[in-house]
Amino acid sequence: MAPHFFNRLFKRKKKGPKEPRFTLQEWSPNAIGIWDSTCEINGDRFNRWKLPIQAKQRHRSPVSRQKSPQQQSPLFRLPAEIRRLIYLELMGGRRLHIRYFWRKPSLKPRSEPRWHWWHIVCDHSDGFIDDPVEDICSILGGEGYMHTPRPKIGSVEWLRCCQIGYEEALEVLYETNVFVMDEAIDTPFLISRILAPCCACLMTFMDISFVVGFWGPGQAEEDWMATYYAFFGLFEKSFRSVLRLRVLLRMPPCEAQELFYSDEKGKTFLKPWERLLEGREWTRLQLCVPFNWHDWFQEIKGSMPELARLELVSTSWSDHSGSPADLAWSI
Repeated sequence: MAPHFFNRLFKRKKKGPKEPRFTLQEWSPNAIGIWDSTCEINGDRFNRWKLPIQAKQRHRSPVSRQKSPQQQSPLFRLPAEIRRLIYLELMGGRRLHIRYFWRKPSLKPRSEPRWHWWHIVCDHSDGFIDDPVEDICSILGGEGYMHTPRPKIGSVEWLRCCQIGYEEALEVLYETNVFVMDEAIDTPFLISRILAPCCACLMTFMDISFVVGFWGPGQAEEDWMATYYAFFGLFEKSFRSVLRLRVLLRMPPCEAQELFYSDEKGKTFLKPWERLLEGREWTRLQLCVPFNWHDWFQEIKGSMPELARLELVSTSWSDHSGSPADLAWSI
């Protein structure tokens, strides 16, 4: 009896189920964080299969909390215009590559896999790059590149100084920077879930790119179509203040074949842009496609007068390696 008793008493907990052998890549239409089923309120940031998100916060009235005028500070005795110039110098007017991703353990001691924020200041200006292939930050934006030292936004600690400083600097941070989201289709969805609504609603400039695969009909086709339309829904719900947007579609040129060139497919693809154009006064709305898809898109766009304000441009980007099966999509 005694040996069995001690075996039960000191019996170790069984390990959890092993992770699946496959990995849902960030560029999959079913990547973690895109759909509600893969998110968990107040979840564990060490669980790669559930994106940890916060519960919806109750909106607070701007007058619900007393503000200190901070008149004892020389900074806050300056005119608001001067303070804004200081914030711009510290953390505004830049082009930022951002990601929220599952980071694998590094070589550092006590390094654990977890969900992790990452950003760098781009080597280019704060505008759109004429051809995205020239953006070396995007080309080298893999996970290995994320672990190398790169310029960051400085002085963000200022956001903790006081309520007035937080509100003034936060506006500059999100309104004046171009937020670049490279390759992974999941990034815009993750940002909309992780950022507080008051921050997401301040963002005005975005440069987004993601991989698109063209394959035959099937489950993958349905997944891509649902994700594609959900992507446009983000700008109605979360990114309502974005007025300058570029979307780069990374379509493998090796798949640019005549069987995909049809008016029906092209109009189905471009239809969501019509609703996006109607929703706000865009300063710039740009769709960027690989060079050998450009003529087809231009022809379809010309048959849709409601898309006249949509700027269509081409890029020399190419990928001759083909696309994996989980990129499958046909329209």
